[in-house]
Amino acid sequence: MAGETGFARSWRPDLSRAVVMLLLGGVLAGTAGFVVGSLGPDPGALPSPSLIAGQPGGSTAPGAGGSTQPSASSNGNVLPSLPPSGEPSAEPSGPPASGEPSPTASPSDTPGAARDVTMPIVPVVGFWSTRTIISTDDLTAALRGTSERFRDVIVGAADREAVGAALGIEIAASVRSGTVAEIRSAVREGALGLLRAADVTPAVRALGIDDRHLFGIRRTRDLARWPLLVTVAEPPDRVFDPATSWTLAAAGDVLLDRGVARQVTILKKGVDFPFDGGRVEITGSRCCSARGFEFPTYRRTGDKGAVRDLMKGADLAMINLEGPVDDDFRYHDSGTVFHGDPKLLAGLKNAGIDYASLANNHMGDAGPDGVLETVRGLDDLGVGNSGAGKDLDAAKQPASYEINGVRIGVIGCDWIAPGYWARSNRVGTDPCSAKTLVPTIRAAAQVHDLVIVYPHWGIEYQPGPSAAQRRAASSWMKAGADLILGNHPHWVQGFEEVQEGKFAFYALGNFVFDQMWQENTMEGLILELTYS
Repeated sequence: MAGETGFARSWRPDLSRAVVMLLLGGVLAGTAGFVVGSLGPDPGALPSPSLIAGQPGGSTAPGAGGSTQPSASSNGNVLPSLPPSGEPSAEPSGPPASGEPSPTASPSDTPGAARDVTMPIVPVVGFWSTRTIISTDDLTAALRGTSERFRDVIVGAADREAVGAALGIEIAASVRSGTVAEIRSAVREGALGLLRAADVTPAVRALGIDDRHLFGIRRTRDLARWPLLVTVAEPPDRVFDPATSWTLAAAGDVLLDRGVARQVTILKKGVDFPFDGGRVEITGSRCCSARGFEFPTYRRTGDKGAVRDLMKGADLAMINLEGPVDDDFRYHDSGTVFHGDPKLLAGLKNAGIDYASLANNHMGDAGPDGVLETVRGLDDLGVGNSGAGKDLDAAKQPASYEINGVRIGVIGCDWIAPGYWARSNRVGTDPCSAKTLVPTIRAAAQVHDLVIVYPHWGIEYQPGPSAAQRRAASSWMKAGADLILGNHPHWVQGFEEVQEGKFAFYALGNFVFDQMWQENTMEGLILELTYS
């Protein structure tokens, strides 16, 4: 991809507003928010839609925001570097992964012809903080050294005077000055930091000021509306304009059979029901499900429809569709063969889903006709898809989007079910084979600015990826992938920064599913990523 080094700087996602969510699950310590579904008398059923939940004092629910729609682990499981090991023949090795972004130079060290620009200054805290906003009063108190809440504060050395002038205060001597790297290090230890918007990366969580945000679906598009602006000298590639940023919301597995179909069709709750969830507070746990596992207890706190608002508010919203739809579908009340009523696809469209990966180990459950009917059904609704088709060439074809002039390609692939893989003359899914996938990624990178791979991989009910998966992630990113969004284990797994600005989320867990028999299967992530 032309200008790859500059691209990595310009299009690094901001994960600081990543909404970590829980589908019918327990509390993840230190995360920003959760999605849970209501638990009725029978934990084996699906009696209520997904809900966003939080710990006391946690974040507020994101509301729907305007967006430019596209055309067309839990448990803090950040992975260590991969040790040397034997390599499977199908997947080439890559460099050791790093869970921490490399320190970046301070603005004064950035090469290029600098000019005066208006730069937002962003309050930041540690990545795992549950805080999402800070009031102007709390911010000024922190900088004056009078805050009980924020006793350790650090600002950019080059911006100290300008920040004080912008707020009309004198910054206390107790407030430290530092480089970008020093600020990032300090917030990991609990400090409140202030960074230029151009220096906000996944290493930190960006806070809104009062009711204004620079990142996420509620972000302001008008730079002049941000409460803390300074004039600084910056080269053109570091100019920050929220009007050109865009958001991606990504979630895990969606089922349209079994317990989900029962709620939607048999109990007549409608296709929109699974996305009607609001916010709850997790209060504890109780025993036990039919399989002998504890599950969470909670209380509802409102915000019905917040899940839908998050997905609809994103510029690009993505899921994995775990199974086909077919006019000759058969409802299953149990088992692991999935068919869906084509009418249920409307729920995805109504929830703002823009993309569905079809590459998984259930897509062939209704035979070739089910695969083709699923593709047609999504196409008719205007929901992009990839990962399955009439033959291998069709299955490999990326779904393409353009948002604010940025071209995004999404490739779906399946690692699990070779019996469903497409061939030159056979309907099926796109295999996650290095022989075919790496060339597909390279080709996609030539015509897209950002390449996303949505693999169905890993081992079910396991907390982390295999060494082979991590090597594959490295090879895919070397080929040109920028983001990997995995599924299949039905548990949330860890994530890591494989290359600078390039992340692999190994499993997002369940999104709309009926596996309510264990806390881990109730968990799921919805990522809210901002590219700017």
